[in-house]
Amino acid sequence: MKFEPFLLDRLLNTPDSLTRVDASRWALSMNQVKDSVAHDLEALLNTRTAYLPQRMQGWRHAAQSVLTFGLMDFVGLSLDNPDHRATICESIAGAILQHEPRLKQVVVKLESSAKLGLGLRFSIHAKLMINPAVEAVSFDALLQPNTQRYAIRHSSRSAELGRLNG
Repeated sequence: MKFEPFLLDRLLNTPDSLTRVDASRWALSMNQVKDSVAHDLEALLNTRTAYLPQRMQGWRHAAQSVLTFGLMDFVGLSLDNPDHRATICESIAGAILQHEPRLKQVVVKLESSAKLGLGLRFSIHAKLMINPAVEAVSFDALLQPNTQRYAIRHSSRSAELGRLNG
């Protein structure tokens, strides 16, 4: 099954990376769709927001706008504290649900084998909603402690994530 490229993919990608459907249209494979979603998740999680939704109470449209795009800063939260770990995972899931309409039923877990020195590993599980397809997907996320940047790959490409940690 082939899918029409998303707006940013059409604007940023060269036709060489896409499959020609006919003389005027290009298409993405499901792996290319997942790569696109992973790329967009990286952009979302590597952006810090100054406007948390709770600060936007009474401004429903503003709370759902680009003003809240990104994650809160987790400085000051301890990974030894189960409540803080839950807050981090809930914040990541909330940001994804708010700003990535292709993903539904998002669950984020901090991997128990995650070690701060090697980076924090998260698993993101969701339903990918691409009309007419609905597919369960998993993404592996690695937060590098020295740069505070996330690297994300969909699970079938997770071997690449290990190289980012090396």
